[in-house]
Amino acid sequence: MSQYLNNQEKRWLKYYIGDVSGSDGFWSEKKAYLVLNSVFYDGIDTEKARSAEGKFLNPAVLDDVDRFLDFYDNMFSAFRKCTSEHDIITYRVERYKDFLPIWDTNHTVSFTSTSINGFLDAYRDRRGITLIKFVIPESVNCINVAEVLDFYAKPEEQEILLPPFMYLDLIQTVPTEKEMKITDSDGKSPENACIAVCNCWNDLDVKERTENLSADGAKAGQRVYNALNNKQNPVEEDIAIYTEWKKDFRRIYKNCCT
Repeated sequence: MSQYLNNQEKRWLKYYIGDVSGSDGFWSEKKAYLVLNSVFYDGIDTEKARSAEGKFLNPAVLDDVDRFLDFYDNMFSAFRKCTSEHDIITYRVERYKDFLPIWDTNHTVSFTSTSINGFLDAYRDRRGITLIKFVIPESVNCINVAEVLDFYAKPEEQEILLPPFMYLDLIQTVPTEKEMKITDSDGKSPENACIAVCNCWNDLDVKERTENLSADGAKAGQRVYNALNNKQNPVEEDIAIYTEWKKDFRRIYKNCCT
């Protein structure tokens, strides 16, 4: 059952799905999720993969650390309020490199957008893909975006959003003949396919975030993004500072929410 989301939770959920406007470098970014999800991954391989696909990693997303953390505080709060009202089957075209840590840990790594409406063409813009079929049992924490927002800017996606750190029972499968026709940005068929049965999330007492992150780590991340956006190799010192900052970020929210 989905409880009422407050205005701040709705605002950040709209931001995450790209329902934005204006010209401000932060608030107008339709694909802020590229950065907002990247910080959940070790190293900078996922940032490199996105950059290699021609995607822009917007440094403005890291301009204000307090605002950055406010996004996650509210998103995790929204997930605590929302659960599936019945069993749901959803689908995701995942980047193969991002699938590997999911497979290794049996957990969602970042916010995970899935669709009731099959494997969406909009998510075939990545290089090297895996097809994931999600089984979401009744009462599992997830956000049915169309149900919780007063206005849903992308109704064709029929999006069910899963939280980071959710335990998954994974079963590797063989793509069907039809699924093999789903191709990546290079026209290549899926690397593999799997079924992911969603399990527990947030099964311990929830703790409020009491820690912050340094501005220095965010600034190092911005320099990493600028280098990748310009097809350059980031400075090793910036990589080290940024990746350590990401570790601190994950520890804060994993401790709060699992």
